[in-house]
Amino acid sequence: MSKLFRSKSSDFENEALEAHNEYRREHGTPPLVLNKEISKISQKWAEELARNDNMSYSVNQTYGESVYCGWSPDPNVKIRAKDCVDRWYSEINDYSFGKEPDVLNCGHFTQIIWRDTRELGVGNAKSKSGKLYVVANYYPPGNFSGQFVKNVPPAGFMQFRSTSTYSSTTSRESNNNLSPPSPNHRNSKNLSDYASDLVTIFRSTSISDSKFEDEFLQAHNEYRAKHKVPPLELNKKLCKYAEEWAKAIAKKAKVEHRDQNEYGENIFYAWSSDPNFTLTGRAPVDKWYSEIKCHAFGKEPNNLGSGHFTQVVWEDSKEVGVGVARTKEGQVYVVANYYPPGNIIGSFASKVHPPVN
Repeated sequence: MSKLFRSKSSDFENEALEAHNEYRREHGTPPLVLNKEISKISQKWAEELARNDNMSYSVNQTYGESVYCGWSPDPNVKIRAKDCVDRWYSEINDYSFGKEPDVLNCGHFTQIIWRDTRELGVGNAKSKSGKLYVVANYYPPGNFSGQFVKNVPPAGFMQFRSTSTYSSTTSRESNNNLSPPSPNHRNSKNLSDYASDLVTIFRSTSISDSKFEDEFLQAHNEYRAKHKVPPLELNKKLCKYAEEWAKAIAKKAKVEHRDQNEYGENIFYAWSSDPNFTLTGRAPVDKWYSEIKCHAFGKEPNNLGSGHFTQVVWEDSKEVGVGVARTKEGQVYVVANYYPPGNIIGSFASKVHPPVN
């Protein structure tokens, strides 16, 4: 055991926890907490892998499990906990939201953001050959057949439990402008075929189109007034354009931005199991504006982590259009397009003003 090296546990575990929770915030799932007893189990298995210098999954049936092996020929390169989590999360590129998977080849990603998971344990150990083995265990475990749609929401997600309460999440950016083997995640449990890939798309019948648009526009202009920029006007042609894209992404069950878009664009996603759920026109705008807490005024941003907010209050934007699409599973997609577009690199300091009390 003395020949196996372990990174400083508190630093490594805390970094892994932070990386997990950053991703979970993006997908609107509750944060995890570290469980030291689970970390002991993770550490024991990491040391076993390092001793044998071989990747494999444990036979533990109580916890979800993800395993990582990293190595660099440069002894000065230090593999961080975030590197492992980022690698697991990158499987999102192969995942199709809104339906049950036929084959679980994204099990690391889905376990990271699995809604019902609450606790995390992390262990790491380095083999004689210099490979770093990392083990993460989760409780309750994820990746159960028939539960993916409910537990694996796309980024920019908001779940409404009723018409009055919801869980908060950080939205993704809005506008244009050492590899482990493929996981056979232990908790995949005999995945069944999804009953139907057909998605029924329609304008939400639970809200009035004009009422939704009026609320949507009013919310924008209330926020814009706080920042002393001119109000927007609703453009019906832009509404039709936005609705077309809302239907397109609802059909794919994937939040993504339109390619070669001449307009600014914000996207909002929500889900409810309540068939009587209604979405107000104000809800998406409130969510986008909440990114103000991530924005530094008076300078150019290093990233567009507050891109939804900056587009809402962008001084030069004059018109907005909004479109809504809903699936039969209760997923709601809202697309907003703006003209002239905002979030122009080099113009943030002059076009995004701080609020005036």
